[in-house]
Amino acid sequence: MLLAAATAPRPAFRNPAPRGRQTRQAERGFAAARTEAAKGALLALCGAFASRCRQGWQKPRITRIRRFNVNATGLPRKILLRPQTRIAHAERPLEVEGLQLCSGMSELVDCYDAFTLDQYGVLSDGREAFDGAAHCIAQMKAAGKPCVILSNYAGRAERQMERLPSMGLEPHGLAVVTAGELAHNYLAKQGANGKLGSRVLWIAWSEREQRGLGDFFEDLPGFSLASSVDSADFILVSGVESRFAGTEAEEACAYEETGEQRVYRPLFRAAIQRMLPMVCANPDCRVLRSDGRQSFMGGALAEYYERLGGQVMYFGKPHSSAFEEARRLLCRAAAQDEEEALELELDEGFRICHVGDSLQYDVQGAMSVGFDAAFVAQTGIHSSDLQGEWADMSKDRIRDLCISHKVPVPQAALPRFAW
Repeated sequence: MLLAAATAPRPAFRNPAPRGRQTRQAERGFAAARTEAAKGALLALCGAFASRCRQGWQKPRITRIRRFNVNATGLPRKILLRPQTRIAHAERPLEVEGLQLCSGMSELVDCYDAFTLDQYGVLSDGREAFDGAAHCIAQMKAAGKPCVILSNYAGRAERQMERLPSMGLEPHGLAVVTAGELAHNYLAKQGANGKLGSRVLWIAWSEREQRGLGDFFEDLPGFSLASSVDSADFILVSGVESRFAGTEAEEACAYEETGEQRVYRPLFRAAIQRMLPMVCANPDCRVLRSDGRQSFMGGALAEYYERLGGQVMYFGKPHSSAFEEARRLLCRAAAQDEEEALELELDEGFRICHVGDSLQYDVQGAMSVGFDAAFVAQTGIHSSDLQGEWADMSKDRIRDLCISHKVPVPQAALPRFAW
């Protein structure tokens, strides 16, 4: 029986391979489907988490930053985060209860420890001092109040100091901070090998000596003036009249009178294509001349360059670097030594008032760094907005003007800078 079993024919072997291949293929298909489903679920989860982050944290934070910047300084964050600038204080409410209408500076001098004074529109019209301005400064000095002239003048502070006697102002005992000096200090700190480069496309004035720009580059070794966009590393705006200033390619235009931006459009588009940064050494957009006409200034050019897509670094009011430099000089003037000066800089009780004629550049800029502001209404850029007898002036008119310009209400207002 054992032999018969051993010799009996065996049944044919059935190869299970076809079934195994089908099974393995199905299993691979199921695995791929599960993997894709897992990936989809993971992506959906990550998307929901990112959306929740944006809605729950990021968006309110950006909103708070935007609201803070616009209300405190009136400028977007990209303008504020520049070299030597910072945000210092929160927004101020549009209330008139704290507004004091004054007939002269004698009503304010005992309320503060020091003063910063705008030059153009407050002390003078650019050529000669206003009536009573020199006497008022003398009275403030006699009262022991340190004063710093804070100007968006595009030249060096020393040149501005030299111009004061010709305007009828006594420079003794005064310090000067100019936008041009701040820009010069920044370029000197960066050096010709700094991030901006050394080749400067200079937009300035044709009469640079009379404008105080003749020696601007004397203390800046390694910098050179570019005669074309292709050979430039950055743009420096010290005026609006002369393009490629100081080179053989220099050409003049009438932008100061017309404000016609088309004359600069080809130049700026070519510069933006090469991603040239701009340094603005005079942020003023418009000023009121002695003959009553308004002139367009470097700040208007810088704003146009930004609208086209360029990047601009501003120096001067309303940016905080100018006010902080004035604070430093005032503390040094009021202190006996450097240590006491540093303590005064940190002392919230050291009261400083800025006297200016521009709501956006003077009032808003001063209040954004913790200064009080005294608005000079009838000799500056807003003189046409507040005409009439000062005795008939009301706090509501000042407030309405501030609302229209989206700036906080100043602590004081006076018709002109006089004692």
